[in-house]
Parts: sequence; C-alpha cells; structure tokens
Amino acid sequence: MRREKSLRLGRFTKGTRDALSEYIAELEEIYPSAKGTAHVTNRQDGRVIVSVPLPKEVSERMRVFDHMAELGTKLLLETDQYIILSSL
Repeated sequence: MRREKSLRLGRFTKGTRDALSEYIAELEEIYPSAKGTAHVTNRQDGRVIVSVPLPKEVSERMRVFDHMAELGTKLLLETDQYIILSSL
C-alpha cells in the first residue's frame, strides 16, 4: 500500500504515524471501500493529506467527510497533527 511506503521512507514522525494510523483505521471502519486505497501525502507545512476514492452518492460522501472531520479535529487537539481527507 502506498501509505506504508511513505511511512517507511521516514517522512513521518512517530506522533504523525500514530495519529495517521488511527485516522486510517477509523476511515476503513466507517468506509470499507477505502481499505487498501489510501494515498498519504505529507506537506511541507505539516499537514497530512489522506486521499481515497470517495462514494459517488452525495449523502454517503458527506457522512464520511463529517465523521472524519470530527476525528481529524480530535486528533489535531490531542496530537497537534493536522490530517485532511481528500478524494483521489
């Protein structure tokens, strides 16, 4: 998986990996179609972008975005890691 390759390259700190692992695990739990498709980008400004193919149905896509925005806010407050969900 691409995210594993990025993590092995050492571009992420331990705190980022922990927050990112929690974020992706939750994403895959609430949206199983995301399993194995996550592409992770670590931006120079410290933001982490998680891109997956999102549902075509608007209500389902909004459900995923809403849930992950809540988790992303929680992780930002707890770990100072800014993780954003994006579509491929």
